[in-house]
Amino acid sequence: MSVRVKDVREALHLSQKEFGEKLGVSRDVISNIEYGRVQPKDLLLRHMCELYKVNEQWLQTGEGEMFVETLEETGKFEEALNIFKALRPEFQDYALQQIRNLSVLQEKCIPHT
Repeated sequence: MSVRVKDVREALHLSQKEFGEKLGVSRDVISNIEYGRVQPKDLLLRHMCELYKVNEQWLQTGEGEMFVETLEETGKFEEALNIFKALRPEFQDYALQQIRNLSVLQEKCIPHT
């Protein structure tokens, strides 16, 4: 599993420090996990899967895809979320309404079988 933790971090292009900070642990903890000196706690693994959209089955066994979502999808979501967070509250309300409108429009455009 230590190799797979490192694979996730490298796929995300994060340093051990950056990866650990987002998970709430130090660079040393990540280093110790990656070098197999310690086994990560289940709570940390679940947090990693949730935060980085890692496939838990892949992390545990190596089977399946590394990520639940593609990195491109995750990147788009994070970009949209960062932009949304930077908006003033009244613009957030407007943006949210536009997203709702797009969702309704998409539903109308999808052919029903």
